[in-house]
Amino acid sequence: MTIATRQPSDKASRGFQASFVRVLPDTVSARGLSADPVWAALGLRPDHITDGARIPAAALSQALEIASELTGELQIALHAAQAVRPLHLGSLGYALMSSAVGEDGLRMFERFQTLLCDEFLAQHRVVKGLIEIRHEPIDIPLPRHVAFWWFLVGARLSFARWVYGRRDLVPVRIDLPCPRPAPAQADIFDRFVGIAVRYDTPDCRELMPADWLAWLNPNADPAMHQLMATRTAQQLAQRPSGDTMLMRARLVLAEHMRQGIELHLEGVTHAVAASDAQWAGVTPRQLQKRLAEQGLSFKELVEEVRRERALRLLRDTARSIGEIAQDCGYTEVSPFHRAVRRWTGLTPLQVRQQALSGHDTEQT
Repeated sequence: MTIATRQPSDKASRGFQASFVRVLPDTVSARGLSADPVWAALGLRPDHITDGARIPAAALSQALEIASELTGELQIALHAAQAVRPLHLGSLGYALMSSAVGEDGLRMFERFQTLLCDEFLAQHRVVKGLIEIRHEPIDIPLPRHVAFWWFLVGARLSFARWVYGRRDLVPVRIDLPCPRPAPAQADIFDRFVGIAVRYDTPDCRELMPADWLAWLNPNADPAMHQLMATRTAQQLAQRPSGDTMLMRARLVLAEHMRQGIELHLEGVTHAVAASDAQWAGVTPRQLQKRLAEQGLSFKELVEEVRRERALRLLRDTARSIGEIAQDCGYTEVSPFHRAVRRWTGLTPLQVRQQALSGHDTEQT
């Protein structure tokens, strides 16, 4: 078994909160096996995990693969997901556990989710009696590992079932952007979720009954909730400034591209302000200033988001070139072709073909 390791580091990076992903090696150890290779892949030490340590999605995917090899079970990812408790989520976990109703917990997670992971954001909206949750990557390729999505989606669902004491929380639909595993393995996750999961989809999407928002939490504790919500807000305030604002701006741009909405600074700023109470008063000038601090203009941000989205859809989906061009805000295919050639030196078809053959195509 070849093990790719990350060097332990106290320096904060992008990715998942270390206390969250440590549930994986702990689950392997609980089987009576040495979890040293898993710890090494994560770049963590079991006796020393700093509050600011972050584990990139790529490292987590590698660690899940190693854990599967060690145990001989793909479903070790699901077992680890089911072991997630407030301790692994820190003050955010305890704040979620003590919230009064489902809607309170959802709103809190939307606001503070970057404390758990700042490589992905979960976008929530209620449409036709359903809660739609879409997991959007930030500045990284969409992972294609089955175990990664089993762990991420499984942890969210099992934590919600544990908080509300209800195993009958069954989603309406789950789409996973990864290859379907063998039938016997796929059945394991289907039984856990309660429905037949769809694979090889362009995005990770979950649909839940909107009735869940009104469910009462039997563990509600107003005093604990207020205390932990305050601590969580303090932790967010201590994060490097601008992270969440620019993440929101990127997600808004991607959504506006998909819907064919004109991309301009004022519209994006308004959508960012409406998406989160934290940014309710943000102005176009403030967003421009934040971009300037990162060495970016609004035009360059649009170009970055368009490039990342286009290349991800070309590499990770089977959608037609025309559909992808439209989804990235192009009204015609020819300018999309020119843009992809400018970014990569290749045509859109060549980008797709090289992705299928396992070669990286993006120019540095």
